[in-house]
This record gives sequence, structure tokens and C-alpha cells, in this order.
Amino acid sequence: MTKHRNWQTIWIIGASAGIGAALVQKFIAECDETGLGKIIISARSAEALQEIALASPRIAMVPLDVTDPAAVDQAIELIEAEHGLPDLMVYCAGFYNPMPVEDFSRDTIAKHVAVNYQGAVNCLDPILRKMRQRGSGEIAITASVAGYRGLPKAGAYGPTKAALINLCETLREELAGTGITMRVINPGFVQTRMTAQNDFEMPYLQSPEQAAEFIFKGLRRNDDFEIAFPPPFVRQLKIGRILPYRWYFKMIERVIQK
Repeated sequence: MTKHRNWQTIWIIGASAGIGAALVQKFIAECDETGLGKIIISARSAEALQEIALASPRIAMVPLDVTDPAAVDQAIELIEAEHGLPDLMVYCAGFYNPMPVEDFSRDTIAKHVAVNYQGAVNCLDPILRKMRQRGSGEIAITASVAGYRGLPKAGAYGPTKAALINLCETLREELAGTGITMRVINPGFVQTRMTAQNDFEMPYLQSPEQAAEFIFKGLRRNDDFEIAFPPPFVRQLKIGRILPYRWYFKMIERVIQK
């Protein structure tokens, strides 16, 4: 069922590249000014944001390091003062380095936690409080299908995405009836600078534009909790999610040997 949405202000965090940047372009292309007033884009790189902002007068940039809670608070205050509290916040910021067991590192894991999980929490803290006071809003957090179950070389990345999925599940239930919709976005492999580090063939590899199409349609269509894609890959992984451990590990061993 298609649901009309009148987002006057959208805040996309992690908008300088990859899925976030493609999603900005998708919103600009698909939403006229009556259905979308302003898109606020945030990321650490002000230079990269400036290039994206030149594409449309409807884009405003607010550079931001999500690992700095004080900077997040200041960014939200600035956005609210100049554009109003966002109707929709999409968290796309992320960090990824493959970590095989021989390179196991607490520092590598800490960097993933700081950006992928704690960064999302830093943004959720003030935006949830303000949306609850207003009594409306939508939040979409980008996790990953890598958070469904443990995967080789994803020991730093996967657990942060699993934590995000768990957090969003918890908040979805607790926010029921408050006027706030909580969603989780679980992409498969998307062709970005991060996944370019992988030394294996990535099944069902999507472009950032294809990912943005899935996300946009999911956000516009209904209030379903999860937006996951591409569908064939998601179905396979969700089957793997319910397998007993002995079967799951055998399946992973076969995949690694290919």
C-alpha cells in the first residue's frame, strides 16, 4: 500500500559518498517542492558535501563528525533553528575494514563501534527526545545483512550491524503509539569505496543508485520495519539465520572453499 508522505525536512547523515549520496540524489529527483522542502546533508567532509549541495538549492549542508556527541547536539540545534526539526532522519554513516582473525585488533573494532554503532546512538539521543516532544517523526538506521549472523572477516563490522538491528527492534516496540516510526535498512553488497576492499566475489552486488532506489521505495511505500535488499540475497541469508549452528557453519565452510 502506497502511503503519502509530506517530508518538509529530511536529514541524511553520511551523505558524502556511497548510499547516502545516491539517496540524496534520489530524493531530489523524485520529490517536488510540495512533497519535500529541504534536505540536510551531513558527513565529516565539508568539501564533499559542498559538491553535492551545488546540485540543488533545496540541499543544505551541515558538516558533522558523528563520533563527537557535542557536535551532533550542535548540528541538531542548528538544523532545527534554520529549517525546523527533521521529519525524517536517515543514518547512513558507516566504517568498514575486513578483519581476518590473523589481524584481530581491538583498535579496529573500536573504530567500527565508534562510527557504526555509537555514532548512530549519538544521533538518536537528541533526535528521539525532540521527536517525542513533537509527537511525530521517522527514523531509518542503516545496518546490514551482515548483522544477521557471523560471517568470516566481518568480526569488526558484523557485530556493530547486529547491534544496530537489535537496537532498532527495541526502539520500534517502545515507540509504538508515539507518532514516531523506527526502521532499519539492511543492504546486501553495495559497490562503494568500503566494499572495494573485499578480496572475494560479492554476490548480488548493487550500485549505490540501485540501493537508493530500494530505500526510497521502502520509505515511501509503507511503515514496514525492515527495508532489506536485494530480495534474492536477503531470502538466502534469512534462511541461514534460522539454521542450527552445525548446518550454518557447514554452509559457510562450503562458501569459503568456492
